[in-house]
Amino acid sequence: MREEILKAALENAIKYNGKAIVNTVAAKVFSQLKVDDKATIFREINEVVNYVNSLDLEKQKEMFGGDVKKVKKEKVRVIPDLENVSGKVVMRFAPNPNGHLHFGHFRQALWNWFLVEKYNGEFILRYDDTDPKIKVPLKEAYKSIADDLKWIGIKPHKTVIQSKRLNEYYKLAKRLIYMEKAYVCTCDSEEWRKLVVKKKACPCRDLDVDTQNQRWEMMFKKYKEGEAVYRVKTDLENPDPAVRDWPGFRIIQKSKHPLDKKSRVWPLLNFASAIDDKEFNVTHIVRGIDLRISDDRQGYIYKYFGWKYPTTIYQGKLILKGTKSKTEIKEKLAAGELDGWDDPRLSTVMAFRKRGFKPEALIQFIKDLGIGKNDVQVSIENLNSLNRDIIDKEAGRYFFVKDPKKIKINGAPKLKTKILIHPDNPDGSARILSTNEEFYVSDEIKKGQDYRLIHLFNFKDNKFVSLDYDASVKTTMVHWVSVKDCVKVEVIMDDASAIKGFGETALRKLKVGSIVQFVRFGFCILDEKKKDKLKFRFTHN
Repeated sequence: MREEILKAALENAIKYNGKAIVNTVAAKVFSQLKVDDKATIFREINEVVNYVNSLDLEKQKEMFGGDVKKVKKEKVRVIPDLENVSGKVVMRFAPNPNGHLHFGHFRQALWNWFLVEKYNGEFILRYDDTDPKIKVPLKEAYKSIADDLKWIGIKPHKTVIQSKRLNEYYKLAKRLIYMEKAYVCTCDSEEWRKLVVKKKACPCRDLDVDTQNQRWEMMFKKYKEGEAVYRVKTDLENPDPAVRDWPGFRIIQKSKHPLDKKSRVWPLLNFASAIDDKEFNVTHIVRGIDLRISDDRQGYIYKYFGWKYPTTIYQGKLILKGTKSKTEIKEKLAAGELDGWDDPRLSTVMAFRKRGFKPEALIQFIKDLGIGKNDVQVSIENLNSLNRDIIDKEAGRYFFVKDPKKIKINGAPKLKTKILIHPDNPDGSARILSTNEEFYVSDEIKKGQDYRLIHLFNFKDNKFVSLDYDASVKTTMVHWVSVKDCVKVEVIMDDASAIKGFGETALRKLKVGSIVQFVRFGFCILDEKKKDKLKFRFTHN
């Protein structure tokens, strides 16, 4: 066992320039070996790591066997070069604020930011919010999206709200009518589909410009919802029926838009997006591979106006195992099956923030995934590992006992025990735990077995034995909370279940948002402080 620990510690130390990380070494040892008494082994891991860290890097390499190739090096992700760069790079992140940012959005936002930073360009945050019927914007999402971007370190140079730019879209829509590149169609939708599949024009397509213009004006006053659609003329021979004469505007009589209840003619995504990309001089677009058709549709508008289309970088879908899409989230929220957009079961940025994930971990995670066209399926454990390496260095260690059982240790002395808040900082601050004979524990205490309350004393058959630790005695380590010195604690887990117990009163000194490691339980973040209890959210193991 000790040889395996030494090997893991040396490997980790070489990887991190001579300094092994206790929890990382422990995680590897526990994953490779069957360990019954983790507390005892963890103490040995701590000793070995301290020894390894006392050696210089060359000595560590020598002890490891000189084969440093065995050590897995950190993967350095290089931000790729953009094609067709001439002048200032301008990119945009264009979320629909009909919900809060989830991980897929975040990936696209970050890759826009990575590329803009590389070229010292301009980042535009654009709210694509022109669907007031099906993908109705949430008023609070405008702010939450901006807050999430700020939290990760993205600072937009400009913010655009499409629903406030309707007149700009109307002007260009009218110009296309006069150019005979667009028309207003009043055909039955099913009949129109049958014609377009046959690559045939509908009766409305070739009406004269004056008639088309009159119809356009009637969309704002006379036509009812579903009676007229503005269409951009394309090649009816295009192999993809979805590109043929695609819709640019529709009528919505009862707008549910939180910022605009009065407008009734609304642009569809491809029309508004095409106009804005030109208006704000966007040079490069990061787009999901599933939206490739947008290039073909929008390309017609660019051709008609003689504009140059931005360079598109396609990105595959990010699938985070066990998480839900925005549509699923909204359905479950409506059914009352979730506690909100920050529910710990979700992959929204809001939920990860609430659970104590660090922006640096998310940035590295997204950067490591790259920006390729292939779909990527990853486990949350990959992100947990990155976050663990960051918060392990700062998270104070505290005792929390879940499903507590009260025990009395007869003859136990009254003590005030000083325990370091973080074991890797021997000169750091400590907490003081006051004890008497009564304790809360989670372990089942059996007769005839030797036990030791961690950092405190030995006992057997509920009787005090001694203060000093005797390595020759096979002792089971028990973590504990003093009945005399405790506070009620509730932990909301990542499956939204609640675990209740007691924690040490030193936890009361923490500020909301503090991340801790509960011994033998995992990392948690303080979410709420009440007079009678503290509420934490579980981050990960």
